[in-house]
Amino acid sequence: MIKLDRRLTVNPDVFLAGILIGVLNDSLKQKLIDSRYQLAAPKVYQGASGRKTAVKNAIYGTIDAFASDGILLVGEAFRQGLKENQYALELNRKLTCISYGMILPANDSEWQKTVNEYVVTKRQINTITDILTRLAGGTSPFIGVTISAF
Repeated sequence: MIKLDRRLTVNPDVFLAGILIGVLNDSLKQKLIDSRYQLAAPKVYQGASGRKTAVKNAIYGTIDAFASDGILLVGEAFRQGLKENQYALELNRKLTCISYGMILPANDSEWQKTVNEYVVTKRQINTITDILTRLAGGTSPFIGVTISAF
């Protein structure tokens, strides 16, 4: 997540020398920033309120960027009442690609069938997209993040 006026400053294709990047403690993004962008200046956020604080700091310009999962950033921005014109997400330049998983009850074919149908049925993706469009508008980053998650 980047404050709009910092989009040219924060370029993940270069070394990010001196760029203050927020990361959550012990997260994969922290490890990535520490290893790939050794010239950057990571700012580590702790605990359950870390994401909330880091998003605020990114928006106010206290840090140059906050590296976290796109869908979680969008959710936190929404929770804080931020508008799409207050921040940018670099969705086309993902730093990592992590798969998410789900634990289901053992030997419960109904749960398995429900989850499988949800994952493979395009109609349900369209339904989610329609709902997000109605709630957040057609240009909302919610839509792109949601579609790219599938």
